[in-house]
Amino acid sequence: MKRLATALLTVLVGALGLGASQAAANGVAFGVNDNAGLYEAGTGPFWDTMTGLGLTTNAITLRWDETTPDGLNPTDRADLAPALAAAEQTKATVEFDVYPRHAGELADPRGPARFASFLTRLATAYPEVTQYVVMNECNQDLFVNPQSRHGRNLSAARCGAFLAAGYDALKAVSPDIFVWGLGLSPRGNRPDRTDHPSTDPIDWLGLLGRWYRASGRTGPLMDGLDLHPYPIPQSLPFQTGYQNPHSFSVANLPRVYSAFYRAFAGTGQATVGLLGRLPVQLNEVGIQTTSAGRPGYTGVETASGPNGGLRPPYDTERYQAQWYTRLVDFSECDADIRSVNLFKLVDESSRAGWQSGLFYAGFVAKRSAGAVQAEIERVAGACPTGRPSYWAPLDVYGASFALDALVAGITPAVGQGP
Repeated sequence: MKRLATALLTVLVGALGLGASQAAANGVAFGVNDNAGLYEAGTGPFWDTMTGLGLTTNAITLRWDETTPDGLNPTDRADLAPALAAAEQTKATVEFDVYPRHAGELADPRGPARFASFLTRLATAYPEVTQYVVMNECNQDLFVNPQSRHGRNLSAARCGAFLAAGYDALKAVSPDIFVWGLGLSPRGNRPDRTDHPSTDPIDWLGLLGRWYRASGRTGPLMDGLDLHPYPIPQSLPFQTGYQNPHSFSVANLPRVYSAFYRAFAGTGQATVGLLGRLPVQLNEVGIQTTSAGRPGYTGVETASGPNGGLRPPYDTERYQAQWYTRLVDFSECDADIRSVNLFKLVDESSRAGWQSGLFYAGFVAKRSAGAVQAEIERVAGACPTGRPSYWAPLDVYGASFALDALVAGITPAVGQGP
């Protein structure tokens, strides 16, 4: 049965004119997700350092604050213009990563319209920014709270309403604005927990699709799917990722593709893969290194427990460099992926934050800085194995298949289709 499905996929690829050499996009855009470039306000080394490594994009987070007159934090507002000018000097692309600052705001029926007004003002004020990431980790209570009530999920419908309003507002300003959606968190737990309840991402996508179909909406929610495939703990083997089939790391992306396909196939929202061609962005993924004994850091490390997994040998420069190098190769071999933003370029100086940068505090290079630059140059926008492919769902004689064959050594996923 699996051979038959593979044969049928080959015929389909040929019929669509997609040979193996044609399957990949024209190279993945690599960048970072880091507000350090914003806070420099155009006066520091961020942009030159980033582009010097062959990284072309930075996602800047702007959280909508409904308590301020224009929805922006005053510091962010003051720093934006000089930061964008500095980015333009280095020919870097800037994405705005936008979502509510207060999780409870999603429970306000007026929230979607107010969020849309904020995005209208933002897109009008900064027309040079033509890529937006709308919403962030809606399956986590930190960003949408509550997740559920009395066993009924609330977060998918509330997040969906914000996605729809945000998409329509941005397209009204300019149809050329590209909207990435979701920023999906890679894992969840029991949504009825009293401490940090969350929803498994694969299940959550199904709930979002159910809301969409019931809403009567016929237009899209997004132009591309935005994901955060962190391995937590970061000791998870790159090649296998999460054992839990409801979670995902980089190697488990077919789970997300399949869930998204099942949620939206046949609707006005394009799906991921060979047929839908919805682009995918890995907008946050990072491997932390230890900062012990290094100058420029404050506080106590908070990621050393079982969830963070920041312990030897998984907290070294060597491990981070190897992981990021594999990410470059993997991404170039998944034709669904258009861009990858590492979290971050430079470590946060507070150990309570993230030390996953290519540089230590003070822009002292880690091994990964040179490794990422060298690998981007080596692969030159092509899959190193020569076999890039789109994920594809097939239903063969009632048996479901998801055939991805993303890179050599990764077994095609079976039984994850629609």
